[in-house]
Amino acid sequence: MRQKSWVPEIGAVVQYAGRHSTLSRSGHTARVVAEGVRGYFVVEVIGRRGAPVRVTVKAASLAPLGPCLF
Repeated sequence: MRQKSWVPEIGAVVQYAGRHSTLSRSGHTARVVAEGVRGYFVVEVIGRRGAPVRVTVKAASLAPLGPCLF
């Protein structure tokens, strides 16, 4: 039987592990802004210059944020 994939809620803080996650091994912390089509989401991450950047990513690249200190 196939397991249900995890689907984040809008506004949730998630871990994004993309192909170009060179800033850290575990990826980026991102906030889900909107749900796109065909398994894509719009997330907001902090860019290189410190400004928020919105990116469209696959749902498979998102994971729940584990326990951490802010």
